[in-house]
Amino acid sequence: MKNFVKYFATFLALAGLLVAEVVSGTFTSAIAVLNSTGVSIRNFQVVDTSGSANTVILYDNDSASSTNRIYAAYTGVTQYTTNVVMSFTNFTGVVQSYTNTVLATVNTTVPAATNQARRVFTFTLPANGTVTFTPTSPQGTTFGLQLKAVGNGVYNADIQPLP
Repeated sequence: MKNFVKYFATFLALAGLLVAEVVSGTFTSAIAVLNSTGVSIRNFQVVDTSGSANTVILYDNDSASSTNRIYAAYTGVTQYTTNVVMSFTNFTGVVQSYTNTVLATVNTTVPAATNQARRVFTFTLPANGTVTFTPTSPQGTTFGLQLKAVGNGVYNADIQPLP
């Protein structure tokens, strides 16, 4: 039984390694979508090839043209306290009133919003320099992985798609 558990754990570890992928490529001073679904970043390396200082920003986004995310309008609920007065006439004909503080709700419409996508990491590269981002625990994205740079360069990413 002990061997079975050991072999099963080894199999799971190897299966996890097979799912991970190393993505490499070049980038220019534009927006590039590296992955259009959520990923877990284990290691990300950028190398400047432009010959001058470079800034590279990773966004949690899947757009090939903008670093903004559009969030759709939705209906929300706002809660507030209010007083409710209850009056009644008792069996002897005397009017009695009670004031209670209650929690009331009202539906509100939250309008659509366009905001900058969440920044995952910002690299400041020296001319012809290399910078590596290795988080202590994998950094996750929800929508995708987008890269925006000031100059040209090369990237190597060790990522794993999210289920």
